[in-house]
Amino acid sequence: MEQKEGNRMAITLAITNSKGGVGKTTTCANLGAALAAAGKRVLLVDNDPQGDLTKVMRADPKTIKYTLANLMNAALDDTEFELFADKAVIQREGVHYIPANSKLAAVSSRLVALQMNSRYRGGNSGGTPCELVMAQVLKYFQDRYDYILIDCGHSMDLLTINALAAADQAIVPVQAHYLAMEDMADTLEVIKTIQQGINPTLTVGGILLTMYQGRTNLCRGIQDEIQADYGDAFTVFSAPIDFSIRVAEHPIDAASIFEYEPENPAAKAYSAVAQEVLAYASE
Repeated sequence: MEQKEGNRMAITLAITNSKGGVGKTTTCANLGAALAAAGKRVLLVDNDPQGDLTKVMRADPKTIKYTLANLMNAALDDTEFELFADKAVIQREGVHYIPANSKLAAVSSRLVALQMNSRYRGGNSGGTPCELVMAQVLKYFQDRYDYILIDCGHSMDLLTINALAAADQAIVPVQAHYLAMEDMADTLEVIKTIQQGINPTLTVGGILLTMYQGRTNLCRGIQDEIQADYGDAFTVFSAPIDFSIRVAEHPIDAASIFEYEPENPAAKAYSAVAQEVLAYASE
């Protein structure tokens, strides 16, 4: 598998948190749409066997023939990658995306088996290391896009580790709730571990408050606490994503809040987050 020639390399963002229900998929879809609206070429990658991002993109995961699973298996087998690469990218107006479905769970199991085999053989099993398969896959697309956003699943399994190993930056959505902050701390520790070993260039691109209700003392208190605890080390995005039933509704009728209700406060917040991403990416 060879990387296509080109001058510009994409910035890869892994949207991750070990806790489910914090808005990872919503953030991936809407931040991607906001970056596309700013004139950037955007590829979204569904890295969850549940296929939530694929569903948000208005597709049925069960009916899709070519998915991320095909690409990762081809990278592992070092064969026929180009045969699947272009077929696995679905083009929508604004953004392109690589879908996922339940077949990705089999890839996850295969990665676990390869990891165990590598340990048994003393780390000399040959081929692509099980943590770097996605990095190998995304090399093919690096010069075609300005941004690649990876929507991670609900656990810090080898699929998520692959995403962090392939990423330049991790964006951590966190629900404005004290219990969610504990999971965020665990996620940041995993990112630190990846930095220390597999991907030393990985950085935390930012912490994004989601499901935010600015009128409540609870949410304002959490925002202040996150800023105090993490603001010196990481970017804490200045525009939290407001809690809105319209954000929860938009996947029923549209792939992004911008298509569904462009004047919604959440749409304006995601636009502001995109501007911050663009600003620090250009530094």
